[in-house]
Amino acid sequence: MKLLPTCHDVQTELTEYAEGSLPLSRRIGIWIHLLLCRVCAGFLRGLEALPGFAKASLAPPPTAPEVAAEALARVQATLRKP
Repeated sequence: MKLLPTCHDVQTELTEYAEGSLPLSRRIGIWIHLLLCRVCAGFLRGLEALPGFAKASLAPPPTAPEVAAEALARVQATLRKP
């Protein structure tokens, strides 16, 4: 096993690295690689951002009070029609 992993090695093990589940020697090799490789460091930043993006995508969209009031008024007007 090489001390310094290749980009392919790093990108294959990035999830395990982020979770801290790799052996110490492997984590150190990946850490050094990430210090030297902007591309792989970018992949790690993207991976770390995923939970926030997922949470934001599941949140209901913000609705302005005026829009909600107008929608409610339209629904109520429709329900009042004979």
